[in-house]
Amino acid sequence: MNISESLRQQIIVASRDAYPEEMCGVVISGEFIRLDNVSKRPQEHFEMDPKGLARLEDQGEIEAYVHSHPDGTAIASALDKHQIEQHGKTWLICAYPEVDIQAHAPCGYQAPLVGRLYHHGWQDCYALIRDFYSREMGVELLDFERDDRWWEAKDHASLYMENYAKTGFIEVSEPQYGDVLLCNVGRTEHPNHALIWLGDQWQLKSEVTEPCHGNTLFLHHPYNQSSKREIYGPNWLERTVKVLRHKEVMHV
Repeated sequence: MNISESLRQQIIVASRDAYPEEMCGVVISGEFIRLDNVSKRPQEHFEMDPKGLARLEDQGEIEAYVHSHPDGTAIASALDKHQIEQHGKTWLICAYPEVDIQAHAPCGYQAPLVGRLYHHGWQDCYALIRDFYSREMGVELLDFERDDRWWEAKDHASLYMENYAKTGFIEVSEPQYGDVLLCNVGRTEHPNHALIWLGDQWQLKSEVTEPCHGNTLFLHHPYNQSSKREIYGPNWLERTVKVLRHKEVMHV
């Protein structure tokens, strides 16, 4: 995307005015329009005012989404890359006060299955399962809304238990490659974590990974940690409440 000098100056001024919080907005007809950042942590993240964004979408085609990185670089973060692909639009990121503006277009980025960072709702244990099944098993799974720490509320819906059948899984007795194990982890009222059984098949088809030895391996994304492979031992056996297999990949 071509960034005119006028557009560049508009973005810099908006970044300066918002500093030390993140600035956000859109480009329509070559002009930058700032939106309120309604994030609860505006110095670390941005969330565009949804009502303001909806009004602007009615005014014309959005050419690019814009935000700033206070005291940072103009390099796209993992969350930025994820949202760039979601929106299918160029993102302009402005570093401030060390000014640098970079354009980031959709490029087919996918977060790795092993080593991805944790962000609840879009890079968590269920997101890992959805991505694993899409890339490794050729199966697209339903997604569902989930608030952070939903599992701590006794009166909250038990999301894994209420949705696994709707998503195409059935309960089995013994795990085999690709099966999902539902677990209770930490202080929880409901099964709140899921593992993907690998057995001795540590190498993934969709990405290159470091060797990982063992015959009871699983892949998972622990809360606030990076996704990783581990050996299934007695501690995980005690936490496991169900072993699930998807109907589209049944193999006896």
